[in-house]
Amino acid sequence: MKKIIFVYGNLPAYRKDFFTNLSKELEANGIEMKVFYGYIANKVVKQDDSNNYKTRKFETVKKSLKLLSFSKMVGLPQAIKEEKPDGIIFQFNQTNISQWQVLRYCKKNNIPYAIWGCNYTRADLKGWLSKIRERIYHYIYRNAKILIPYGTLYRDYFINLGIPKERVVVAQNTINVEAIVDNHKEIPAKDSTNRSLKILYVGALAWQKRIETSIDAVAALIDENYNVTFDIVGGGSELERLKSHLSQKSEKAQTGITLHGAKYGEELTDFFLKADVFLMPGTGGLGVNEAMAYELPIISTHGDETVYDLIDGNGYLLQNFGDKDEQMRRLKEFISLSREEKNAMGKKSRSNILSRASLKNMVNSHLNACKKLIEE
Repeated sequence: MKKIIFVYGNLPAYRKDFFTNLSKELEANGIEMKVFYGYIANKVVKQDDSNNYKTRKFETVKKSLKLLSFSKMVGLPQAIKEEKPDGIIFQFNQTNISQWQVLRYCKKNNIPYAIWGCNYTRADLKGWLSKIRERIYHYIYRNAKILIPYGTLYRDYFINLGIPKERVVVAQNTINVEAIVDNHKEIPAKDSTNRSLKILYVGALAWQKRIETSIDAVAALIDENYNVTFDIVGGGSELERLKSHLSQKSEKAQTGITLHGAKYGEELTDFFLKADVFLMPGTGGLGVNEAMAYELPIISTHGDETVYDLIDGNGYLLQNFGDKDEQMRRLKEFISLSREEKNAMGKKSRSNILSRASLKNMVNSHLNACKKLIEE
């Protein structure tokens, strides 16, 4: 039996269904799958501990210099040598020394590798740092046997680099949207009087998400006497800074905008069911998938490049990350729609996510990529 190892920075809980289903499909095709992932000691992160497929975890140790930080997954290179895989699929992080060691091992032993992920621009890197990052990734891409982008935008990026299209397998990044649809076949009707608008964001709160710009946009709408509210659901490094940012807005705006922190299970579901529209101003993506499964219209950037393929008659694709004025303009356009038009957008959202980014589609695409990776 052939063996493929996924090397993953961490193992988030939302990957459970994907890896469980993919493992079964690969085994049926004579391929054993293992997931090697990193974890940070003393840091509580919601990860998949289901044991539904074969995994091995490695402690991640970080070291910071003046301009850059580096990490390593302790014991990863030796574990790879012991496994002797027929192929490796990375969610590659160029600051992870252990992953570079594994790449060197692949080259020395003629083991094919694939790169799976998105190609969002690091807005916090400028000038020569940004150019170095790009050149390093170009080197890695060109030496990979298979590339597995999240969507067509990244596929075209690869092809423009001169990478043959047969080496690129699009696997639209998603979650188990089928399960959401099965559990919520009928979404409760929204307020037919159309007197107010409930805006929702769900996701990690990190700098690149640009949530402060959405706070600015919604606060301005509230100050212009639009009857809107904004629920921001998620935890992360930016939570306290965003609370401070919100505290500088008018009292009326502070009443209409709420930072809820992280929510899970039925409590999180309730936010999706009660919202009118989902807003994402920066990077990210899977929150959009979840919102679409709950029949929410979407106002979003292309995020981590997945949303680009999902906005078609179900909302508005923002052209600029963190642009307050563009968000305000699109929100005003959405507010002006009739309830019937908004509901139609929501129905289109569910249709789009099931046809373009179902879990089944993602598993099948990865199965295809794995077969290509290890074929002679």
